[in-house]
Amino acid sequence: MNKHLIFKLIALVASSYFYSAQAATLTTQMPNGDSNYTTTKDSVFAAKIYINNVADFAGFDFNLAYDSTKLSAVSLTSGNIFGADTDTFVNTFAAGSAHFAEALSFSSSAATGLTIITPTLLATFTFKAIDTAVNSQINILNPLLSNFLGDSLGGTLQGAFVSINPAVIAPDPVVAPPPAAVPLPAAIFLFAPCLLALFGFKKKNAQCVAC
Repeated sequence: MNKHLIFKLIALVASSYFYSAQAATLTTQMPNGDSNYTTTKDSVFAAKIYINNVADFAGFDFNLAYDSTKLSAVSLTSGNIFGADTDTFVNTFAAGSAHFAEALSFSSSAATGLTIITPTLLATFTFKAIDTAVNSQINILNPLLSNFLGDSLGGTLQGAFVSINPAVIAPDPVVAPPPAAVPLPAAIFLFAPCLLALFGFKKKNAQCVAC
């Protein structure tokens, strides 16, 4: 890969240069496959960044902005788009922002960048919902796409919105009360002595017969 790429990446990032000479697209996809997503407080979910419609693609650099009072960053995982030929320059989180940059390695034997004609994963950002929200934004900022020679590629962006509902609290399990004791009728206490008397009477008659 052209060794001037890294220097051009740095220079272009500094100027936040992203023009629309080509039709490359960067999109943010939520777990429901859309850019609008609803979840509950304390849930964990992934926001995935995809790239599409770009030729001679050899490097990228962007920030992902979010509301840190509503979302807490958990992790950032590379889509490994350049495979074993990947150089990672930045993979960091700050309050309300993540910064990620990768490029085709200097040591790669490739003679050109990638041609991408279907949505291809760049990165997965995992968040935890920490407070309720309505249409909290997740936005791609300061994007830079570069070709094999280090020239900037342009295109369009699509961020995402997440709404966070209160956590669902499961009700306490209902424990059935023990069955009420059934009182015995008073007659039962008269019935027992009668049985004993009857048994005694039969026993006495049996002894008399034996005599």
